[in-house]
Amino acid sequence: MFRHYRFDRSTLEAMFQKKSLADAKDSPEEAVDGTPATTTSLKRSLTALDLVLYGVGSSVGAGIFVLVGLGAKITGPGIAISFMGCGLACVLTSLAYSEFASLIPASGSAFTYTYVAFGEFFAFLVGWNLILGYGFTASVAARAWADYTGDFLIKLTGQNWIMWMTEFPLVGKEVDYTCSPLSVVIIAISTAVLLRGAKDSSMFNNFMTIMNLSILLLVVLSAVFSGSLSDDNFAPFVPKGLPGILRGAGLVFYAFIGFDMVASLSEEVIHPEKNMPIGIVGSLVVSTLIYVTVSLCVVGMAPFRYLGETIPIVNALMTNACCSHDEQMEQMGIDQTEACLRDCQMPYEKPTMAVIGHIVSGGAIFGLVGACFTSLMGQPRIFYRMAKDGLWFPMFAKIDPETQVMAKGIWVTGIVAGFMACFVPLEALANLISLGTLMVFTFVDTGVVLLRLENVAQASLETVHRLVDKEKERCEFRHNHRRVTVMLMLFIVSLLAASLFLSHSNMEWPIFTFLAIASVCGITIIYTPASWTTKQQNTASHHHSLFECPCFPVVPLAGAGFNTFMMGSLPMSSWLLCLVWMILGMSVYFLYGIHHSQLRNEDLQEADTFPLMTYTSPTTDAKKADYGGTLVIT
Repeated sequence: MFRHYRFDRSTLEAMFQKKSLADAKDSPEEAVDGTPATTTSLKRSLTALDLVLYGVGSSVGAGIFVLVGLGAKITGPGIAISFMGCGLACVLTSLAYSEFASLIPASGSAFTYTYVAFGEFFAFLVGWNLILGYGFTASVAARAWADYTGDFLIKLTGQNWIMWMTEFPLVGKEVDYTCSPLSVVIIAISTAVLLRGAKDSSMFNNFMTIMNLSILLLVVLSAVFSGSLSDDNFAPFVPKGLPGILRGAGLVFYAFIGFDMVASLSEEVIHPEKNMPIGIVGSLVVSTLIYVTVSLCVVGMAPFRYLGETIPIVNALMTNACCSHDEQMEQMGIDQTEACLRDCQMPYEKPTMAVIGHIVSGGAIFGLVGACFTSLMGQPRIFYRMAKDGLWFPMFAKIDPETQVMAKGIWVTGIVAGFMACFVPLEALANLISLGTLMVFTFVDTGVVLLRLENVAQASLETVHRLVDKEKERCEFRHNHRRVTVMLMLFIVSLLAASLFLSHSNMEWPIFTFLAIASVCGITIIYTPASWTTKQQNTASHHHSLFECPCFPVVPLAGAGFNTFMMGSLPMSSWLLCLVWMILGMSVYFLYGIHHSQLRNEDLQEADTFPLMTYTSPTTDAKKADYGGTLVIT
């Protein structure tokens, strides 16, 4: 299975060989080991509304019920700005996702897109990071679900021993390290539902998402009409300034991975070229509005020091139920914020808020179930696509003939996510997931720039007929491609350096220097080709309805810029953990993936290789005619 590998020129050629768009959209009926598959392809049964609800269900879970407290601890009451910044960055990135998803209606999301734009090695690393985004996000949501469920059961029964189900000490009183056995329960339930099939999963998710949105609406209404909102709670709004906002944005960013999960469902969507952009952008806009609105209400109801790190929304409601605003401010002044909730007794200051607090404590379970469920749903689809390409183990490419789901992938995802949820602390996962997700989104933003550049050259090549003119077009493309590739690398590195200096140093001159370099690179990219328009109507008439990212290439460049800036704001400990994770992934690739790669083992025609990109000639006339097909340079 695993082999010793010698690094030579053929290794580089294999690492940077990329898929054509036609190959990426193919869905072969054979498993990657050459044996007949146990199924047909995935069933297309999902609508645009299903996609929006999947995206919202995946995003609005642990992100809103837990990260409001963790984020406010870093940013202060201005955590809403962090959510808004993440939302803006994700809206820009979602438009790049939408163009890819419209072109490539296949499972795999960013993994498949990177395979087309950059090549095999980078695609594998993106897929490896998506394991962080899906499997670990499910673990975070499950642990948060256990915290809310435990709190609800304790208040319902008065039995404090239930706390051991969420905070069971593993090491001893000297070391504050606990596990959460209750979190495994929701992983098991979600795994069982997923094994029943996509349609049952969709109905389950839609119900959970609607219940979740109802609970969050109740929180907003109670904040507005109870008189609990106070200007004092918003001051100071951003006590740690821009670095605090960036660090908060980096922490909560992983909560927006929902639209990538939507992209991973492409192969199961009816009319994906139309419904995928609606599902991706729609779910993101709705999620961002919810995050900003609810976070403002929560920090406005109580000083952020009262929110805690596990159940901030319930704490905000119960703080108002137990203490008046003057009492809250008085206790905060003497650093006794825990006294308000600890000494809470009937009669309540605001009985209605206490009732709502109990309702939200139980109702939050629905939202966190949805977040856990949708993350568990996305991960097997990444395994499925990687396995079909030969980069992952072949058992994950097989689909159950009865339920038409990747059963083995679901089982493995559930077992690993359950272990992580039980034993790994939430905050340690949150920063690591955010960093991995930001890297994935940056690959998508820059990848769509390189792919559009190729499509522009292909469209231009089809308008000329003389051999000398064709060669001139090819030479111009080679020149533009090299320039854009180098400029993209400098653009990303410069913004990352500027962000690192802003967040981890007091020196100002390097920040402005690197920002100036990034600006020059961005302007150079914008004006490198004469036009970024692909002229779809001249390329392939049957692709007239494909979605194109607007304001190109400004939108994807801005998305990549925001993502990179937030990466630099994350703690260095997260970078160290991510480095370890990436080294582990590269080991798997060189020991297993590169040997079993279908693309490498196929007898493809010889192609020119550029830095970071490999252009393969289409093998059939149909592939040559495909919109966005690979540019043939001979």
